[in-house]
Amino acid sequence: MRYNTALKTKSMKQIILSITIILSITQVFSQEILSKKGEKYLPEAKDWSIGIDAVPFLNYTGRLLSTAGSTSPNISNPSAFPLAINGKYFTADQKCYRGRVRLAALSNTVRNSVVDEQNSTIDTVYTQDSKKTTSANITLSFGVENRKGKTRLQGLYGVEGVLLVSTGKTKINYGNDYSSTHVSVTSTDFSLPIASGGYTSSSTLTRITETKQGTSLGLGVRGFIGVEYFILAKLSITAELGITLIYTNTNDGFSAQQSWDVSSSSSKSKRLINGGGSSLGIDTDNNGGQLSINFYF
Repeated sequence: MRYNTALKTKSMKQIILSITIILSITQVFSQEILSKKGEKYLPEAKDWSIGIDAVPFLNYTGRLLSTAGSTSPNISNPSAFPLAINGKYFTADQKCYRGRVRLAALSNTVRNSVVDEQNSTIDTVYTQDSKKTTSANITLSFGVENRKGKTRLQGLYGVEGVLLVSTGKTKINYGNDYSSTHVSVTSTDFSLPIASGGYTSSSTLTRITETKQGTSLGLGVRGFIGVEYFILAKLSITAELGITLIYTNTNDGFSAQQSWDVSSSSSKSKRLINGGGSSLGIDTDNNGGQLSINFYF
């Protein structure tokens, strides 16, 4: 009888010890991940973040470390660094609303010297043709993101709606005007650059003075999946891949042509319609994925 009582007591102690160990382990793993300064690494409800596209900075760093001339740092062309800004607001520790905006605007002017045909002196005088191109692209998205994991490496997935808008136009000014004595004038063909610099020019009866791209509007749904690693407290880098179903509609554009009208003894212009269209497609992200740096507050 005493033996059974002692055995039961020993078993009870073992059970209590096992429960204590399990509770201790659970407590350790349930503790928040903190930095040495006591700062929380992971986001929580009511936190918000700002993120920026990391690819341009990585490309610039790679070029900076390269000795090849063709890959030397270049930040003169804004269209080569399409920075995207994203933001998040956490409604729970592992759920947030997210939005992204990408704005790209470009205005570019090129000039080419041609012989001034209206010059009446014996000296050769030059005038200039110029082409100005402007374009704008807007990308907006809004969606819901869910997260998995309690360590510094977190998985994420979700869905978002996407809105795309783009437009553009080109205007060309010529130094030589059409006239009754110059029904064919020397004009630059800006589609034919010369290897040594500048553009090809020749006498022409008809020339383009303006083109306008029809406005494109796209609506889509994008599903995404990725990982986020917290380098420091509330500072992370995210790698993400998405697949988008998108419908795009493009309005008609036009090209304006100029020539000399003998019957009216004046220059005339006519407009040619460049037809638009629509498309429906599904594809993964064009650049193979997205990489961003995120700051949490």
